[in-house]
Amino acid sequence: MTTLLLTGIAELVTNDPAHDGTPHGIVEDAAVVTDAHRVSWVGRRPDAPAADAVRDLGGRAVIPGFVDSHSHLVFAGDRAPEFAARMAGESYAAG
Repeated sequence: MTTLLLTGIAELVTNDPAHDGTPHGIVEDAAVVTDAHRVSWVGRRPDAPAADAVRDLGGRAVIPGFVDSHSHLVFAGDRAPEFAARMAGESYAAG
């Protein structure tokens, strides 16, 4: 398998409080090692292990990919009276 060392990360958000004591777990001057497209190591660049290839990210910030899977009920009503009240400067009950 091929390992890849990503360097040049100005700020890495890990969401692991062990890194800096905050909920975001921010690591500055960070690096990430992937092995077969899976993250195998994260930390400060000077502590990074050797890898088969290196890619410099040019000082970018790196954050986890968030997946927010949710849905909303479809609103089947008519909001024309609320719109008319708003246009007339009247109070109305929104949403």
